[in-house]
Amino acid sequence: MPPFPQRVSLLYSDRDHCIAVHGCTVLSLSLQPPNPSFLKAWAAAMDRLAKQAPSICVLTVIDAGARTPDDASRDAIRATVLRHRQHIGAFAYVIEGRGFGGAAMRSCLSIISLAARYPFPQQVFANVPGAVAWTLTRMPDSSVTAMTAVGVGSLLDEMRRQLTPVVAAAG
Repeated sequence: MPPFPQRVSLLYSDRDHCIAVHGCTVLSLSLQPPNPSFLKAWAAAMDRLAKQAPSICVLTVIDAGARTPDDASRDAIRATVLRHRQHIGAFAYVIEGRGFGGAAMRSCLSIISLAARYPFPQQVFANVPGAVAWTLTRMPDSSVTAMTAVGVGSLLDEMRRQLTPVVAAAG
């Protein structure tokens, strides 16, 4: 199978969230829990990429200061993940932030992920480079040729810039 073409596209941005596709990876950045608009855009990104790639990655970056999602949001996330369980090759969460808050959130999410019992590997990380390195070992070579820690880092920087003007204007 030929390598998955390198494509980067910013798909969605609001005050607290941004979604992009990088190669075969759906990348999301959240400063707060998901809202209905974000969840709809995230599900659409997953749907679109699952039709285009034999195996996809999901990389979800969450600020450690974010509140936990409500029950409806958790149900929507689970429904989307279950719909694409056969296409997901790896699912990585990155909980950014140091100290007790970030560590506690990573621990809680790790326990929730274990209990979910999805048929694909999933892991919780403290940083993006660790998540990318782990993901690369879980995906077929042809699916991840476009994904690098530098590429994902650059895309995340762009996603943060999408959120920064809104945050700065509100302050």
